[in-house]
Amino acid sequence: MENIFSELLSKCNEADMILIGIGEEFQYDWNILLQNPRYMEIEKEIDEERWIVPFLQKMMLENYPDDILDKAYRNLKKIVDGKNYFIITTVMDDYVYRYDFDEKRIVTPCGGFRRMQCDANCRGCLSEPDYAAFEKVKSYFNREISLNELQEPVCEICGQKKRFNQIGVSKYAEEGYLPQWETYTKWLQGTVNKKTSVIELGVGMQFPTIIRWPFERIVYYNKKAFLYRIHPLLYQLEEKIADRGIGIREKPVKFLANGFVK
Repeated sequence: MENIFSELLSKCNEADMILIGIGEEFQYDWNILLQNPRYMEIEKEIDEERWIVPFLQKMMLENYPDDILDKAYRNLKKIVDGKNYFIITTVMDDYVYRYDFDEKRIVTPCGGFRRMQCDANCRGCLSEPDYAAFEKVKSYFNREISLNELQEPVCEICGQKKRFNQIGVSKYAEEGYLPQWETYTKWLQGTVNKKTSVIELGVGMQFPTIIRWPFERIVYYNKKAFLYRIHPLLYQLEEKIADRGIGIREKPVKFLANGFVK
């Protein structure tokens, strides 16, 4: 794998533009939650109070880091530093925002933990996370208050429940990502006839219309593009682009985390 990583690095250094797609195999290891005794205890307690789970997830993301994922993102930052790049990610753990990537070069069409919305999307806009509720959930986690002292956040306008702006809520507020999506599509127009390195990190079939299939089309039409598809199972390339890409059968986090290790 060392030779393949060196080749990828060389391609990126020679490229005019770098397009990166991050998928479901390249995300925080949620098994870290299951290894936490207090979290498992809470899972048995909460019953109908499932609304606190995303707050607990946000807390775990902040306080229980995934060290291998951290290394992988740091190496990804090394690859794109000083280059013309764009990152599109369907992962909702917000890890991509920790490493000083230019936020104007990131789009997260599935959302994350950075904003909240009304469950009914009554206003078509987003709000800051409910930090008061977040602090109370943390206090509950630390056994400082009881479960019945928690109160689920609700929309100030219509009274519906407030959720983190993530795909899967009743009426997902696309307003959270559409401005950046427009920036992304304009950036893509600039890849035409440009030497473009395209990297897929763990992109499977969960949302194939967002990254996987569009990336194939980009490589098919741009004869100067080259695709690195890194996935433990779905690493295969379509025959029509097989001469302008390589499928790497590897866990993408491990592949990148070990990339610069000598």
